[in-house]
Amino acid sequence: MELLAISILIAFALIGFAAIFFTTFGTLIILIGAAIYAFLTEFTFLSINTLIILLILYLFGEVFEYACIIIGAKKFGASNAAVAGALIGGIIGALLGTPLFGVGLLAGTFLGIFLGAFLVELIIQQDIVRSLKAGLGGVLGRVGSIFAKVIIAIVMFVVIASSMIK
Repeated sequence: MELLAISILIAFALIGFAAIFFTTFGTLIILIGAAIYAFLTEFTFLSINTLIILLILYLFGEVFEYACIIIGAKKFGASNAAVAGALIGGIIGALLGTPLFGVGLLAGTFLGIFLGAFLVELIIQQDIVRSLKAGLGGVLGRVGSIFAKVIIAIVMFVVIASSMIK
Protein backbone atom coordinates (compact mmCIF):
# COMPACT_ATOMS: atom_id res chain seq x y z
CA MET A 1 0.00 0.00 0.00
CA GLU A 2 2.85 2.36 0.81
CA LEU A 3 4.36 1.89 -2.66
CA LEU A 4 1.01 2.77 -4.24
CA ALA A 5 0.70 5.81 -1.97
CA ILE A 6 4.18 7.14 -2.78
CA SER A 7 3.57 6.52 -6.50
CA ILE A 8 0.37 8.56 -6.33
CA LEU A 9 2.12 11.33 -4.39
CA ILE A 10 4.95 11.53 -6.91
CA ALA A 11 2.59 11.45 -9.89
CA PHE A 12 0.39 14.19 -8.45
CA ALA A 13 3.45 16.27 -7.52
CA LEU A 14 4.89 16.06 -11.03
CA ILE A 15 1.56 16.67 -12.77
CA GLY A 16 0.75 19.50 -10.36
CA PHE A 17 4.10 21.18 -10.90
CA ALA A 18 3.72 20.99 -14.70
CA ALA A 19 0.12 22.22 -14.43
CA ILE A 20 1.28 25.45 -12.80
CA PHE A 21 2.37 26.63 -16.22
CA PHE A 22 -0.89 25.70 -17.94
CA THR A 23 -3.67 26.16 -15.37
CA THR A 24 -4.34 27.78 -12.05
CA PHE A 25 -4.76 24.41 -10.34
CA GLY A 26 -1.20 23.08 -10.14
CA THR A 27 -0.81 23.60 -6.42
CA LEU A 28 -4.29 22.13 -5.85
CA ILE A 29 -3.19 18.95 -7.63
CA ILE A 30 -0.14 18.76 -5.35
CA LEU A 31 -2.39 19.24 -2.30
CA ILE A 32 -4.78 16.50 -3.47
CA GLY A 33 -1.87 14.11 -4.04
CA ALA A 34 -0.58 14.78 -0.53
CA ALA A 35 -4.07 14.24 0.93
CA ILE A 36 -4.46 10.91 -0.90
CA TYR A 37 -1.00 9.86 0.28
CA ALA A 38 -1.82 10.82 3.87
CA PHE A 39 -5.10 8.91 3.75
CA LEU A 40 -3.55 5.78 2.20
CA THR A 41 -0.77 5.75 4.80
CA GLU A 42 -3.24 6.45 7.62
CA PHE A 43 -1.60 9.83 8.30
CA THR A 44 1.60 8.08 9.43
CA PHE A 45 3.93 10.37 7.47
CA LEU A 46 1.74 13.36 6.64
CA SER A 47 -0.39 14.61 9.50
CA ILE A 48 -3.54 16.69 9.43
CA ASN A 49 -1.41 19.65 10.53
CA THR A 50 0.85 19.19 7.51
CA LEU A 51 -2.18 19.05 5.22
CA ILE A 52 -3.49 22.25 6.79
CA ILE A 53 -0.14 23.95 6.07
CA LEU A 54 -0.35 22.73 2.46
CA LEU A 55 -3.94 23.99 2.22
CA ILE A 56 -2.88 27.42 3.48
CA LEU A 57 -0.05 27.54 0.92
CA TYR A 58 -2.49 26.56 -1.83
CA LEU A 59 -5.03 29.22 -0.81
CA PHE A 60 -2.31 31.86 -0.55
CA GLY A 61 -1.19 30.98 -4.08
CA GLU A 62 -4.71 31.33 -5.47
CA VAL A 63 -5.26 34.73 -3.87
CA PHE A 64 -1.77 35.85 -4.89
CA GLU A 65 -2.37 34.79 -8.50
CA TYR A 66 -5.33 37.10 -8.94
CA ALA A 67 -3.58 39.84 -7.00
CA CYS A 68 -0.64 39.65 -9.42
CA ILE A 69 -2.91 40.11 -12.43
CA ILE A 70 -4.65 43.04 -10.76
CA ILE A 71 -1.40 44.67 -9.65
CA GLY A 72 0.21 44.12 -13.07
CA ALA A 73 -2.70 45.69 -14.92
CA LYS A 74 -3.02 48.59 -12.47
CA LYS A 75 0.74 49.24 -12.58
CA PHE A 76 0.42 49.77 -16.33
CA GLY A 77 -2.49 52.16 -15.93
CA ALA A 78 -5.53 49.92 -16.32
CA SER A 79 -8.87 51.10 -14.98
CA ASN A 80 -10.83 48.95 -12.52
CA ALA A 81 -13.09 47.91 -15.39
CA ALA A 82 -10.08 46.82 -17.46
CA VAL A 83 -8.79 44.78 -14.51
CA ALA A 84 -12.17 43.04 -14.33
CA GLY A 85 -11.94 42.53 -18.09
CA ALA A 86 -8.51 40.93 -17.69
CA LEU A 87 -9.76 38.51 -15.03
CA ILE A 88 -12.89 37.58 -16.95
CA GLY A 89 -10.96 37.39 -20.21
CA GLY A 90 -8.40 35.07 -18.63
CA ILE A 91 -11.11 32.70 -17.43
CA ILE A 92 -12.90 32.72 -20.80
CA GLY A 93 -9.61 32.28 -22.66
CA ALA A 94 -8.68 29.32 -20.46
CA LEU A 95 -12.05 27.69 -21.04
CA LEU A 96 -11.88 28.18 -24.79
CA GLY A 97 -8.28 26.97 -24.93
CA THR A 98 -8.86 23.84 -22.85
CA PRO A 99 -9.73 21.54 -25.78
CA LEU A 100 -6.24 22.12 -27.22
CA PHE A 101 -4.47 19.94 -24.59
CA GLY A 102 -2.74 22.49 -22.42
CA VAL A 103 -1.02 24.60 -25.05
CA GLY A 104 -4.34 26.18 -25.97
CA LEU A 105 -5.12 26.65 -22.31
CA LEU A 106 -1.92 28.59 -21.73
CA ALA A 107 -2.29 30.64 -24.90
CA GLY A 108 -6.00 31.14 -24.25
CA THR A 109 -5.36 32.39 -20.73
CA PHE A 110 -2.70 34.89 -21.79
CA LEU A 111 -4.67 36.02 -24.83
CA GLY A 112 -7.85 36.29 -22.75
CA ILE A 113 -6.15 38.39 -20.08
CA PHE A 114 -4.64 40.67 -22.70
CA LEU A 115 -7.80 41.04 -24.79
CA GLY A 116 -10.04 41.44 -21.74
CA ALA A 117 -8.03 44.36 -20.38
CA PHE A 118 -7.27 45.80 -23.82
CA LEU A 119 -10.84 45.80 -25.14
CA VAL A 120 -12.44 47.14 -21.96
CA GLU A 121 -9.84 49.89 -21.67
CA LEU A 122 -10.23 50.73 -25.37
CA ILE A 123 -14.01 51.01 -25.02
CA ILE A 124 -13.76 53.18 -21.91
CA GLN A 125 -10.71 55.34 -22.64
CA GLN A 126 -10.62 55.15 -26.45
CA ASP A 127 -6.84 55.28 -26.24
CA ILE A 128 -5.04 52.43 -28.01
CA VAL A 129 -1.67 53.00 -26.29
CA ARG A 130 -3.21 53.00 -22.82
CA SER A 131 -5.26 49.93 -23.78
CA LEU A 132 -2.17 48.07 -24.99
CA LYS A 133 -0.39 48.92 -21.73
CA ALA A 134 -3.35 47.65 -19.69
CA GLY A 135 -3.36 44.34 -21.58
CA LEU A 136 0.40 43.97 -21.26
CA GLY A 137 0.25 44.70 -17.53
CA GLY A 138 -2.32 41.95 -17.01
CA VAL A 139 -0.18 39.45 -18.92
CA LEU A 140 2.95 40.40 -16.99
CA GLY A 141 0.99 39.97 -13.77
CA ARG A 142 0.07 36.43 -14.85
CA VAL A 143 3.74 35.68 -15.58
CA GLY A 144 4.58 36.91 -12.08
CA SER A 145 1.89 34.69 -10.60
CA ILE A 146 3.34 31.64 -12.37
CA PHE A 147 6.74 32.42 -10.86
CA ALA A 148 5.18 32.81 -7.41
CA LYS A 149 3.28 29.52 -7.74
CA VAL A 150 6.49 27.71 -8.69
CA ILE A 151 8.01 29.01 -5.45
CA ILE A 152 4.91 27.94 -3.49
CA ALA A 153 5.05 24.46 -5.07
CA ILE A 154 8.69 24.12 -4.06
CA VAL A 155 7.79 25.13 -0.50
CA MET A 156 4.99 22.53 -0.57
CA PHE A 157 7.51 19.87 -1.67
CA VAL A 158 9.83 20.85 1.18
CA VAL A 159 6.96 20.65 3.69
CA ILE A 160 5.94 17.22 2.38
CA ALA A 161 9.51 15.89 2.33
CA SER A 162 10.35 17.21 5.79
CA SER A 163 7.19 15.60 7.19
CA MET A 164 8.05 12.26 5.61
CA ILE A 165 11.66 12.27 6.85
CA LYS A 166 10.76 12.68 10.54
